[in-house]
Amino acid sequence: MTLSISTPLMASHRHLQDYLDAQRLRGRRMSTLEAYELFLARFLRTVGKPVTQITVKDVRLFLIREGDRGNKPATLASKIAKLRSFFRWLHRERLVREDPMELIDTPHVPDPPPKFLSYDEIEAVREAAVGHPVREVIVEVLYSSGMRVSELVALDWRDINLVLKQAAVRDGKGGQSRVVPLSTKAARLLQRLLGQRKDKRPWVFRSQFDQRMSKATVQWHMRKLGEQAGVPFQLTPHMLRHSLATHLLNAGMPLDQIQLVLGHRNIATTQRYARTQLQSVEQYYRRVFP
Repeated sequence: MTLSISTPLMASHRHLQDYLDAQRLRGRRMSTLEAYELFLARFLRTVGKPVTQITVKDVRLFLIREGDRGNKPATLASKIAKLRSFFRWLHRERLVREDPMELIDTPHVPDPPPKFLSYDEIEAVREAAVGHPVREVIVEVLYSSGMRVSELVALDWRDINLVLKQAAVRDGKGGQSRVVPLSTKAARLLQRLLGQRKDKRPWVFRSQFDQRMSKATVQWHMRKLGEQAGVPFQLTPHMLRHSLATHLLNAGMPLDQIQLVLGHRNIATTQRYARTQLQSVEQYYRRVFP
């Protein structure tokens, strides 16, 4: 008896699969779909009710338990977003009569200021990468282009224009494509890497197993470089993206142009970097009003 699944619960899991299929047609990434499936399947198992019987109280109790497990407001907000998307689809498809998420509030999550490296820390990381050709290229491309790590590992040689010192980012976050600049040093290191490659693989960054390099491998390289460079926090690829945005802002580049480089769909996302400049604002202001 314990091995059987009731027909209503089986129907709920079929609804989940139909929802995931609908999201796939919308162009959602496979990694996103897998995260949704894992979470929503656990939600359905935990609540233990068919979706047609799940109430606001059931959702609130589930979220309270998640909070008791140590989930922070940002994590809860992410889970609420997944549930809201799922139940909105169920309601739109007329598979449930009421949407229990309509009465669920999202917790306020203050945006932490982006963590970035100082100019001296960037130079220390660059120096730590010397002698390791792949790390040299990764650091310089990430920092000079502002790419996300997922965009970096997706690069093919056809995306690189060494003459114009540009790279085409295809299918970035939200399905957006853009062209990003590369520093002269990044272009030179890429040219050197291309000359050292004996294979005909299309991808720029290759793993030791002759496959496309994974995000986890890039993250590992950055963590090791951060330790060697004496960076006082764990270095991640995204911090180089934050560093570029902050340094461009310091150099006077307008926010809307930084938005284009980073591929932000909403300039409000780019404006987060302006908050990190309060100390600089104070310094400049005191030059006029000591």
